[in-house]
Amino acid sequence: MPYCPNCGKEVPTDARFCVICGKSLEIADAVAGTPVRTTSQQLASLGSRIVAGIIDYIIIGIVAAVIVFALFAPVYTVSSIRGGMMPFPFWGWFGGMFGIQFLLWIVYFTYFEGTSGQTIGKKFSHIKVLKADGTPCDFGAALVRNLLRIIDSLPFIYVLGIILIAATDKHQRLGDMLAKTIVVKL
Repeated sequence: MPYCPNCGKEVPTDARFCVICGKSLEIADAVAGTPVRTTSQQLASLGSRIVAGIIDYIIIGIVAAVIVFALFAPVYTVSSIRGGMMPFPFWGWFGGMFGIQFLLWIVYFTYFEGTSGQTIGKKFSHIKVLKADGTPCDFGAALVRNLLRIIDSLPFIYVLGIILIAATDKHQRLGDMLAKTIVVKL
């Protein structure tokens, strides 16, 4: 039987993670895309995932604000010049911002994680999304894990996702579990 390169405990031959320390035993070969043994890869910490998420949400928020302003500002300007009431109340801004931000959120995370496994925040934090078998994340897995961000973000500010990442062996939130993905340090 092989041994974990991190803690030295015996692990099953087909294990992808050490059952004692949780360290990844296989990752994707950057060139060939095939699983290889390594001692340098381990699962991303909760802190690095939070930092990456904050960076990504700031980027999405800025882009959404610019788009909403570009779409709604002309309507409000014309309405105020005519002296009439605004065509949309304040919630129109908020609703438009929320809708655009949700669409950007799905597109941004799915595109970047489906192509390279890394969003801008993940690149900054030196972490990457892989399938649990160590192969690169694809669009299907990226879409599943990101649609489930809605549930992971419940009841507010990712409480469920944070609890699951902290409590599971592979540091997976619900989206990762169902998409069969992991997040690793680079």
